[in-house]
Amino acid sequence: MKPEKNVIVILESFGDNRQDINRRLLTEGSRIAARLGGGLHAMALGSDAEDRLLLQGHGVSALYLVEGSGLADYSAEAFARAAQSALKDIPFRLLLLAHTDRGSELAPRIASYLDSLAVTDCVDIRIKNEMLVYVRLLYGGQLEQEVSFAEPVREVASIRHEVLDAEKIEPSGHLDLEVIKIGAEAHPGSVRPRTLELVPPDHKTVDILYAKRIIGAGSGCDEPALLELVDELSDLLEGAVGTTRPMVDDGYLSRERMIGQTGKTVAPELYIALGISGSPHHVAGIQGSREILSLNSDPRAPIFGVSDAGYVGDLKTILPKLIDRVKRYRDEGRI
Repeated sequence: MKPEKNVIVILESFGDNRQDINRRLLTEGSRIAARLGGGLHAMALGSDAEDRLLLQGHGVSALYLVEGSGLADYSAEAFARAAQSALKDIPFRLLLLAHTDRGSELAPRIASYLDSLAVTDCVDIRIKNEMLVYVRLLYGGQLEQEVSFAEPVREVASIRHEVLDAEKIEPSGHLDLEVIKIGAEAHPGSVRPRTLELVPPDHKTVDILYAKRIIGAGSGCDEPALLELVDELSDLLEGAVGTTRPMVDDGYLSRERMIGQTGKTVAPELYIALGISGSPHHVAGIQGSREILSLNSDPRAPIFGVSDAGYVGDLKTILPKLIDRVKRYRDEGRI
């Protein structure tokens, strides 16, 4: 393997779902490294790394533990400087981060300090003639943009973890994993912004492109009473509300909530389709969802063909019962 073709994954260090994010990043990094003919390495900034057996299971041969007193609390500037210091003498082709709050901050900073460029918010990374081609969505997912470097350099990219697969690997302790500790101290003058508090986004106002759960309201919800139930369910599940073109055209919901070929393409962990028939226009915008649940009164609705689970019935009857069930599960601590 050629070191200049290695892929280095910067592990996500924050959030309850960081292990899932890292599984996806490592799976993607392993795929790219194999195609390039390089090795897969991982880097942990200011925190303990993932389970080493997990790293070995994904084929990680080297883990860089970047440590220092200035990395005790997260600072984009301090973490980026530490990464620069650690990476200056390490050959690689691609430095890969998740496009999370931290990853979207770190990727361009690290790239700048390495005299390179970053491609952020990717939804795919393709390889053509040994060139990395980064795919980004434009105009709410209506168009794809392909970005590549004219010549191979040390490239930096952040990718949406929601669109990545997580390979189910049985960790193995038989592969060698070299752990390399690197000391990196942040200069006091370089750490200006400080994190005072982490405030989660309001699920009602978050862009549906980045929502983890989406409640889709279709024409079957075109009554004020049903829309109130949709809002109640979205509050319980902390999910954003999405919709279809007819609901936007009729003025029930705003255009920025529209999903489909002329709306936005989404990839949430959970998509609940309420009263949505499943036209090709809409289905094109939800196919990246990890799990799709559907409720519709028409047993022949096309939406059931792309759903992981579906239920046929009247929304006026089903939604109140579903809300009661979710409330009970919440009170029992099951969700």
